[in-house]
Amino acid sequence: MSLVLATLGNSPCFAMEAIASIIPCMATLDDLARKLGISKRAVRFRVDALSDLLEKYISRGERNRLIFAGEAVLILRRLEELRIEERLPIRQAAVRLRGELMGQEGSDSVLDDTLGLEIKLEYLAQAVETLKNDRDYWRSVAETMQSILPPDRMWISKLFPPTSDDIRLN
Repeated sequence: MSLVLATLGNSPCFAMEAIASIIPCMATLDDLARKLGISKRAVRFRVDALSDLLEKYISRGERNRLIFAGEAVLILRRLEELRIEERLPIRQAAVRLRGELMGQEGSDSVLDDTLGLEIKLEYLAQAVETLKNDRDYWRSVAETMQSILPPDRMWISKLFPPTSDDIRLN
């Protein structure tokens, strides 16, 4: 987090805007099918299997389209992981997932906290990756500009080197 804030000028508001611009908060049925690598029909089957867990994370958009919040995406992704890793049918994987999520006291708050932290971690990881790409782009721009400096202006390259000595920025 400090890297993101340091890179963005210590502005938390700007950091949150940058993170929000990288990852959409909601996904449609088509988006979810692409993310999970399955058909829309398969997504619907999985949503039906976990309807009690997902109901508060699913809403309806225009034309009555299903809109999935980030928590629903994570739950369905975990269902797919269980199904593939354990080679379980969807209904059995759903029962196993319910046990994981509801096996603790105060399961709703634990689920919200855990999923919230996982989503924030994923957002931050993608934000850092995007910021690294931006840094590399601007570094290449600086190197290009320094390569075309006339000889009487070469002193500028000593003031503003394309690669910083600060290891936090590299």
